[in-house]
Amino acid sequence: MSKTSGIVWDEKGLKQVDDAMAKALGMSGYVLQDEIREAQVIPRMDGALSGEAFTVDTKTAKRGFIRFMFSTPYARRLYFHPEYHFHKSPWVDSSGRNHDGNPNAQGEWMRLWMKGGKYEKRPSEILAGILKDLI
Repeated sequence: MSKTSGIVWDEKGLKQVDDAMAKALGMSGYVLQDEIREAQVIPRMDGALSGEAFTVDTKTAKRGFIRFMFSTPYARRLYFHPEYHFHKSPWVDSSGRNHDGNPNAQGEWMRLWMKGGKYEKRPSEILAGILKDLI
């Protein structure tokens, strides 16, 4: 007597899981964006870098990744120069203009949420929590 076994894929169920994963990934990007802003690690002069210039691109969430983007011409310079002395409190420039500071401002501020960073587990925790709610 021979027995055969096989796997029957539930295509509709798999699509629902894929869709939920993409949605959860996009949502987790926005939650993480808020968390990064609240951590006050992004250098701040007038708020542009941590405000409208800091966006989350979720167009590729279905492929399993999202991107955090900073759209100012000076973002790269500030990010890749942690040796700069960032203002951590409000200050006045030489022309008398008031500026804000962030108490935890630093270069390479996103590394805190990457592998080896202080908050490296947060992206996975956020994603898992949202995915659990969706499925």
